Amino acid sequence: MLKPIVDFFQDKLRNRIVSIFAAYLTFVLPLLALILFFINQSTALFSDLPSIRKRLFAIGDELLSMLSQYFSLDQEVSSNWFSTNFQSILDLSFGFVQESFQSGTTFIANAVLIIVITYFLLLYRTAFKNFLISQSKPKHRAALQHLFSQIQKLTKRYMIGQGIMVIILGTLIGLGLWAIGVPHPFFWGFLAGFLEIIPYIGTSIGGILPFTYMLMVSDTIWQPWAVVVLYIIIQQIEGNLISPNVMGSSIKVNPLFIIIGLFLGGIIWGISGLILALPILAISKEVFRSFDKLTAISYLMEDGLARKEALFLEQFDDSKYHFLSLFFKEK
Repeated sequence: MLKPIVDFFQDKLRNRIVSIFAAYLTFVLPLLALILFFINQSTALFSDLPSIRKRLFAIGDELLSMLSQYFSLDQEVSSNWFSTNFQSILDLSFGFVQESFQSGTTFIANAVLIIVITYFLLLYRTAFKNFLISQSKPKHRAALQHLFSQIQKLTKRYMIGQGIMVIILGTLIGLGLWAIGVPHPFFWGFLAGFLEIIPYIGTSIGGILPFTYMLMVSDTIWQPWAVVVLYIIIQQIEGNLISPNVMGSSIKVNPLFIIIGLFLGGIIWGISGLILALPILAISKEVFRSFDKLTAISYLMEDGLARKEALFLEQFDDSKYHFLSLFFKEK
């Protein structure tokens, strides 16, 4: 993503190091503005926590009173038990959420490490590229150059596409939540836009959070369910209209591989693995397509696999496409 920006500045400034720092500023300043927006909105959100705690306590006490009457329980004993235990649970839950949002030490440390690594990758990019090319046979070098170009285009398209998706989804969801009357609508909207980077999981969390929040603060029953309806409509628009036009078909990977990728990425790298799962799968698909033995796997990873069932017997029923021959000798 940063390479085209670095190349642009290098044409003007004629200095790679200065160009890298200029690219960082161009990329980081808008990102910093978004982070400040989230910090400001989350501060306002956490100021509502005391009133939410009181509301939850009142609802819980009312439910317990109904259950005590229905099951003929001692209401005073039940009320004392509820006051002691429910308050502890609320303190623990809200404390955990607040610390999760406000604690930025780990994030800052990881961000600094990523910036340092990215700096050296940009500084030494030509040397790394030439090293890899030098390790291949001359007849394969043109194909390798083409592969590097395709990966760069794919990465650029993914990063730009995700940025556009965040802006579009954040704006649409924010406007919808504002119309419904949800407090801090654009905080929830852009949070959902960022979480969309994690397929399936992020989308679900992005909808569950404002729904749960409205259950706690709304005096009406229609507002929380209006949030659910809004997210369902936005997801349909995103899946059928926005994503195909913004992201393109090259990013699409079938759901089975995405789920496996999310599972393995989450185990190996945690949240970072969940975020990187889709781009790594998309790049892997592009790499596999450049090698005969792995071409069939790249098509196996594609979206809409159910419509391409006959493809493998029609096009890849040949020994040169048998990837198992990489591990076993064919007779």
